Amino acid sequence: MNPDRLLQGKAGIALVFVSIGLPFYWMFTYSGPYRYLAELQIKWFGQYVPKLTLMVIMLLLLGIAAAIRLVFRGAERPVPQAAQGNTGVAPNGGTATANSATYDPIRYARFAAPVIVLGLGGWTYLNGVRAGNLQPLTAADFEDGRVSSSVVYTEVRGHLDRQYMSKDHYFYIPMMEQWSMSGPVRVLVGVDENKAKTLLRPAGDGKYTVRGVADKSLEGDVKYAFEKNGIPVAGSCWVIHAGREPADDRTFGVVMMGVAAVLAALFAVLENYRKRKAVTRQAAQTLP
Repeated sequence: MNPDRLLQGKAGIALVFVSIGLPFYWMFTYSGPYRYLAELQIKWFGQYVPKLTLMVIMLLLLGIAAAIRLVFRGAERPVPQAAQGNTGVAPNGGTATANSATYDPIRYARFAAPVIVLGLGGWTYLNGVRAGNLQPLTAADFEDGRVSSSVVYTEVRGHLDRQYMSKDHYFYIPMMEQWSMSGPVRVLVGVDENKAKTLLRPAGDGKYTVRGVADKSLEGDVKYAFEKNGIPVAGSCWVIHAGREPADDRTFGVVMMGVAAVLAALFAVLENYRKRKAVTRQAAQTLP
């Protein structure tokens, strides 16, 4: 195989991986162009569509990647009638260059799909592992920055504010150590509307106990909704997802990684079939 062609192929695959991986990173961290587009939608329409925002950025980056490949492909095209090494007789009596490369962005994207699914599965599984064992905490532990891990499995005790936000039947309720909390909200309890009565357990003194996985995963539109209603939210805000178990994350991660393996095997079979078909076609064209 021509080393230049191999290098070009690897560069194309890398561009596709970056074009697909970066938008997911921006979505998970709510940063970069994803955050800009999300907040632009919120400003114009009052809400944003996460999947659409992700797809727009992904398509833009894939378009830029395809343009880069086309530019380099044009620069690498051989000079007409120049000697190019491995040449054969074409069916029309001319010469055919064996080293000419065909770049197929769809093909590269097909190989990127298992990697993306594997990454999502690994990320979810890792979060389930990092959450660790159950830790009894209070709202003050989160407010004062005493929790060092970014993901923790916990049972938290604190006051729940009467003002909350709802998104797709999921409540976001501020939790605080004292009623006279000053400053922006640093802790929110996320709970399904239909499970709120069972997952939010009274603990006496007006406080509630909530068990679940806590992480810093507040969506941008929820934060905007709070601030629009005069409730400031800290830039780094914890969300305690009531009822969520680390075991569920680990199970989902394993399933996703299994799906990635199946996709990789399927695409490998299809690629092998494509290559065999191409060799058969090329052999047929070289017959006298």
